[in-house]
Amino acid sequence: MDTITIADGGKLVFDPAVESLKLSANMVEITGGEFWIGSEDCPYTSEAEVLLTDWQVGDDIVIASTDFHQGQAEQFTLLECAGCQDDQVMIEGPVFFTHWGEETDGVDMRAEVGMLTRKVKIHGEMEDECYGDNLCERFSYDTFGGQIKALRDFSSVQIENAEIYHMGQQSVIGSYPIHFHMCLDTSGKNAAIRQNSIHDTFSRCVTIHGTHNVTLENNVAYNHLGHCYFLEDGGEQHNTFLGNLGFGTKAGTLLPSDRAGRVSTFWITNPDNTLNNNVAAGSDGIGIWILMPLLPTGPSADVDMGLVSGQSLRTALRGFSGNRAHSNLDFGLRLDDILRNDGTFGPAKYAPRVDPTDPRSDFEHLIIDDFTAYKNTEGVWIKSMWTLCTNFRLAENHIGLIFASAGPEDRRPHHEMLGNSRVVGNTDNKGEPAGRVSFGSGQSIILDRSIPRKKGKNAQIGVAFYRGPVHVVDSSFAGFVSNELRGAGAIGKKPSNPYFSSPIASVRNATFDFVDPSGGSRFYDGDGTVLGYKERDGNRHNIVLDWDGSLTTYPLASVVRPIPVLMNARCVLTPNWGPGTAICPDRFSRLKVTGSQPRPKAFVTRDDLQASEVEVSLGEQQVSFSMNTAESYIVHFNTTVPQRVVIIPFGLQQDLYQKVAVCVGASQQITVTPNTYSAADSIAEVDADETNSKYFYDSAVGTVHFRFSNPFPRGEHTTSHCPGTEEDQNGECLPVVKIIQEANNEDGDCRERAYPKYQTTPVSAEGALTVPTFS
Repeated sequence: MDTITIADGGKLVFDPAVESLKLSANMVEITGGEFWIGSEDCPYTSEAEVLLTDWQVGDDIVIASTDFHQGQAEQFTLLECAGCQDDQVMIEGPVFFTHWGEETDGVDMRAEVGMLTRKVKIHGEMEDECYGDNLCERFSYDTFGGQIKALRDFSSVQIENAEIYHMGQQSVIGSYPIHFHMCLDTSGKNAAIRQNSIHDTFSRCVTIHGTHNVTLENNVAYNHLGHCYFLEDGGEQHNTFLGNLGFGTKAGTLLPSDRAGRVSTFWITNPDNTLNNNVAAGSDGIGIWILMPLLPTGPSADVDMGLVSGQSLRTALRGFSGNRAHSNLDFGLRLDDILRNDGTFGPAKYAPRVDPTDPRSDFEHLIIDDFTAYKNTEGVWIKSMWTLCTNFRLAENHIGLIFASAGPEDRRPHHEMLGNSRVVGNTDNKGEPAGRVSFGSGQSIILDRSIPRKKGKNAQIGVAFYRGPVHVVDSSFAGFVSNELRGAGAIGKKPSNPYFSSPIASVRNATFDFVDPSGGSRFYDGDGTVLGYKERDGNRHNIVLDWDGSLTTYPLASVVRPIPVLMNARCVLTPNWGPGTAICPDRFSRLKVTGSQPRPKAFVTRDDLQASEVEVSLGEQQVSFSMNTAESYIVHFNTTVPQRVVIIPFGLQQDLYQKVAVCVGASQQITVTPNTYSAADSIAEVDADETNSKYFYDSAVGTVHFRFSNPFPRGEHTTSHCPGTEEDQNGECLPVVKIIQEANNEDGDCRERAYPKYQTTPVSAEGALTVPTFS
């Protein structure tokens, strides 16, 4: 049935005596009449269904890709189908690609279907080919379409249920299909773009520029150049993106980010906006990219947007829930980067505050809920400070999730946590088979499933530990199976990492829907021999703590890189988890070394190994060393000792201490701060100190010795670097220790004098771990 019109005086009533009634129509239009399904006096107790359908024979639809390549989205025309059920249509083929239609392994990967046809059409007049100064060297087709622009002081702008195509101009900045231009606050004007089809456009889809309080709801945007749903200058606030679908996002030319492989379906330049239930279903860059400037850029820089410098970097997301991203070349979701005035971008320090106008305000707890990402190179990249991600569902990504803490060395209470989530590697959604894949050696294999367009030969990791503190809690994993092409692990580490990582990053109450190793791998880490993996400081010193044994079967065991200064006789190699993996029963600390030279040339020796093993910091981004708390170490310099050496221990707690010495040169005049420290007469006196108040300087050898600990226990809720009081369990850190001399000196290598004097007996194999077995 097409349209039912209930005119003035008419009445349509569902008969309560009939057990089940169903009404199907394209539209029920009430123009003065009445439509009753029960009433207060006569409740309707039977089963009633009203199915409103607006799809017609001859309409065009588009089905999204459910594979790694956004180009597998396909457009079809609806055909007559007398035998179709109410939830079925017939399309005119051929169909070239598989479009997945199931929830698989707990992750909904059903293809989105967008209706393109509308009765009201708005479009530009196009030529058969590119002409004039319209970037014809890049585009063979005409990219000079129409535009709709709303300017300040409008009374109302509502565009609903229109089909908008051949709009936007790639060669003219500011010429977009729909464009709110510097309208400022539109509250009370009902500014809304709803239920439109925006397709085959040449410069974005909808642009909100210098404008607040606009609603974009239930729109379909397909096949466009440049960022699609677009906040332009970073001053835009309180806009709402609700239930929008975008895909077919291709590189444009207007901004550096349009051209840099980062073109995004949703380009959100201020977190003070709401994104709920949107889908980024295929881009040649990023699905959803949230970045921000210090202050609004472009024309918005000359207008008072009510923002102070850095405010957007300190503002929590106004709303972010129920969103999905898949089939994107790079990231599904990226929350990172600062937008510069020239349109370029770079790393940001996004750290939401309770009062975003005050950089000294307490951290705001950022909560991101209900997000799905599949078939992306990287599903999620979040760079924040105090973050909880819950109800995430990640599948078929090269890497599912990376938390890139904005302040990994910040000792104030913070963490990045994934909770109550589902992370899957391979699923039955195999996509289009990759076929023959060749290696640099000349060998090749045949694969019956697709691989990411980027890093397709690199290991597949569910959650990659990085910086931190990162915690994975109450989450389940499935489908991480290595093959001839690459390794795989439900949990692993970022393959290239020059940064500091927390030694208390942990896994807690993880479950695995497979038996390791026959059905998959719980963990994987490569080393420099594995494609994509590096031997940088962050890789070699990244520790994952198994809080409750749910990862390794050994509670409080540490997963480490098997390098000599970390391993001892109690540790065990786990070859099924990759060449970069071992498990130790010991806890580990991390010692940051800095000072008057921020990244001094430093290396460590371990006292039982003496000078036979040396771990040298590359000093690319920072200098720090993981240390086994069952061992003692000496930090040396090659060869200049900075005039001021600063050492900062991380990861310690009550009854867990780290013995470490620093080579500052023989026969030096030194001062140790804070002044709570006093000189001891022997190492034995330092070892007996439980209050972190003693140091011993061996003037003949040139080493300053410490025994670091923390008076507070680390409880179940201690998720920050430092434990705390019984009430909050977080945030009570040891003081930063400084060793100060009058000047630099060139006696920073104490090995010949320190050994064998400070040689220790190797730890015995008593309590040694064995390779875990799983059932």
